[in-house]
Amino acid sequence: MPMLQIEIAATDQIEAKRIQSVYQRGERIVGLDDEATEEAWRSGYTPVGRPVFVGLTNGKPISYRFDVPVETSVI
Repeated sequence: MPMLQIEIAATDQIEAKRIQSVYQRGERIVGLDDEATEEAWRSGYTPVGRPVFVGLTNGKPISYRFDVPVETSVI
């Protein structure tokens, strides 16, 4: 299944590390998942599953990275 890579800007380094630890424990943050899904829609793709938290970027500003499964077939 094709995955669309989405990056969402984090507020700061401390918050980003806290969010990362939540996902590493196997929990989800629904607001961030929804934001990643909405970004896939805005990019013109149809999400077909839940976003997968991949990690954090190393850049400044720091961002959350998600892979969102999308439908790519054209009718």
